[in-house]
Amino acid sequence: MSAPRGARLAPPSSGRARGDPASRRTEPGRRRMAPRPPQSLSHAPADINVAWCSTACSRIGAGFGQNLDWAPGPMPTLCRLPALARAPAFGGLDLRGLLLDYSAPTALEVADGNWLAAVSGFGVVPLDASVHDLAQAFDTHLWPACAAQRTRYKNWRHWCTVLTWGIVRKALPLLLPMSRDTLKAITWDLVSFRASRSQIVAVWSAISSRHRYFGLTPPIHEKGEFSRWVRAISCVMGRPLALKLPVHKSIIRTLLAWRPTGVADNRCRLLTALATIACLRVSEVAALQVCDLWFDHFTGMGIPGYEGSCGVHILKQKNDQQRKGHMPGIGVSRDPTLDLVAQLRFWMEWMGLATQPGCTKRARPAARCPACPPLFSKTGKGPGGLTVATYEPCSRQLVSQCIKDAVAAAGADPSRFSGISARKGGISTAVEAGVEENILFLQSGHGPARAARAYQHLRDPRRLLETFAAFDL
Repeated sequence: MSAPRGARLAPPSSGRARGDPASRRTEPGRRRMAPRPPQSLSHAPADINVAWCSTACSRIGAGFGQNLDWAPGPMPTLCRLPALARAPAFGGLDLRGLLLDYSAPTALEVADGNWLAAVSGFGVVPLDASVHDLAQAFDTHLWPACAAQRTRYKNWRHWCTVLTWGIVRKALPLLLPMSRDTLKAITWDLVSFRASRSQIVAVWSAISSRHRYFGLTPPIHEKGEFSRWVRAISCVMGRPLALKLPVHKSIIRTLLAWRPTGVADNRCRLLTALATIACLRVSEVAALQVCDLWFDHFTGMGIPGYEGSCGVHILKQKNDQQRKGHMPGIGVSRDPTLDLVAQLRFWMEWMGLATQPGCTKRARPAARCPACPPLFSKTGKGPGGLTVATYEPCSRQLVSQCIKDAVAAAGADPSRFSGISARKGGISTAVEAGVEENILFLQSGHGPARAARAYQHLRDPRRLLETFAAFDL
C-alpha cells in the first residue's frame, strides 16, 4: 500500500455523526427514480399496462387522475397514495386503515440503540397527558418496530399494489378486512400480469401484515393455510434458485497476498476477506465502524498465545430483535503476509482511522457509536482527481459489488457470485474442514441450536477460532 496516508475526504460539516446510518436513509416512497412509461411497468404486454393505468386514472375521480406517478411492480402501482386521500375513490372509507404509511423509520429506530438520547429529545411528558395521548405516542414511536423497517417498506410497496388494484377493480371497500375470494381475485390478476411466484407471495404477506397491524383477521389465517396457498402457485410457477458460488479459501489467500495501491481495491479485498472469514452478512459489513474491531479481545480470557487476534463486534444481526449482538473471531495467520488482522490494522493506519475520544461502543455495545467513522466507506474524487475514501458508510448494495469486484480481481467469474457468497464461503469452508456445527454457529451466529448457544461461553478461544483455522492462512 504505497498511496499516501490519510487518503480521505474531509468529514461532513453537518452536526450529524460520521457513519450515522440516518444520514443515508431515505423516506420510503420518496426514492428518486426516473419516470417510466406505462408500457414497461410490469411483465405484462404494453397494451395491458397502458389500459390498467388509464383505467386507474379515470376511476380515482375528477381532479385527481392527472399527472400521477407510477412505480414498477407485479402490476403497475400508484405512488404517493396517501396524497390521494381526498379523491372520490376513497370517499366514505377508513382512510387510516387503507392509507396509513408506517414504513418510515421512527425516531427511536434512527437512534440505532441510542434510545435514551432520542427519548430525551421528545421532551418531558406532561402530567396532564391523557391515556389517548400516551397510547398515540406508543403507536407512533414504538409499535411500528414490531417489524423491521425494511420489511415494513417492502410491505408498504406491495400494499400500494393492492390499493391500485382496488381502485381499478372498484373494490377498495373489500380490502380491509379482506375475504378469501377477494384475495383469490387479486392473485388471479397478478398471474395475468405475469407476476412471479415471489412477487405474489410478497403481496400476500403485505396483506396479512396489514391486517395484523390493525388487529384484523387476515384472509389466510388458519394453521398451515399460507403454506398450502404457496404450494398451489409453486407447483405451477416455481423454478430453481440462481446458484451463487461461495468465496473459496483460495480466493481469500489470493486477496490477502495482493497488494494494490488504490483505496477502492484495498477496501474490496479486505472487506471480502473479513466478511468471508467472519461469516458476515452484507448488512453487517456495511454497518461496521472502526470501534467494532476489538483487537486482542481474546487475550482478556487470561490464556496466552492469542496476541494479534481480533473479535468483530456485530451490533445487531438479521433476526436479532433484542439487540444481543454477536462476536465472531479472527485468529493470527502462520504466514505473516496473509494475516488479516495485521492488514486491517494497517488499513486503519493508512486511512487515518482510529477510535475517537467520544467512543461509546464499549460502554453501550448495543448502540451505534456516534463518534467513530465507518470501517469501510464510499469513495469519491479528491485533490488531483485521486480516488479517496469519504465518511459515508457503504450501502448493502455497494458491499455486494465490492465482493464481486474482489473475486473478479482474484480471477473468478463475478457473474457467479453475489453478496451472499462471502457468508456462504465462510460456512462452506468450515464445513469442509470438519468444524463441528455448534462451533460453526458461534462464528456465523445462526442455526437451529440458537437457544443452546445462549449458554455457550468457551474459555478456550482455540475452539471458537476453528472457523478461521479452516482457511489455513
